[in-house]
Amino acid sequence: MKAESGGQDEMAGGVAAEGGGGGGEGSTSSEATINAAERYMKEVMETFGDQEEKLVMFREIMNDFRTERTDIAGVVGRVKELFKGHNNLIEGFNFFLPKGYEITVDKHQPPPDTLEFIRLVKERDESVYRRFMDVIFRYQREHMDLIKLCREVGALFSEDYPDLFVKFIRFLPPT
Repeated sequence: MKAESGGQDEMAGGVAAEGGGGGGEGSTSSEATINAAERYMKEVMETFGDQEEKLVMFREIMNDFRTERTDIAGVVGRVKELFKGHNNLIEGFNFFLPKGYEITVDKHQPPPDTLEFIRLVKERDESVYRRFMDVIFRYQREHMDLIKLCREVGALFSEDYPDLFVKFIRFLPPT
């Protein structure tokens, strides 16, 4: 099953074939390949170190991939589901895919947790929701720094919805 996507053929599961590609096999020297694989695994461990079940599932996916018990589209679907909301890990998995294959992610689609948070803000207070979205759009449009963003969102949430501010902070990148 194939679908057109941005000039590349895309198979089910978000795997693009032809052009692009992971390049896991033979694309770099073996030492560079090992170093890149180790960096990726370290990133996975840092992200999910406190979630043993995700690490076990990832090992199972990698084992199934290595032993060819699962085809590429199946592996990609499982990786995208396991790492949902962590586009850096999803895209990083491209390294392991054979040449000619690439996992694609929709960078404009916020992670599911983000959508749930936005829905929660809207349910609590429509007026605060509109002002919150204005701040977020300004942040994106004007490339506002994180400190200013935190101050503005904090001012919106602090009085009536301090729990929302705590949840909002979890979405910020580590500094």
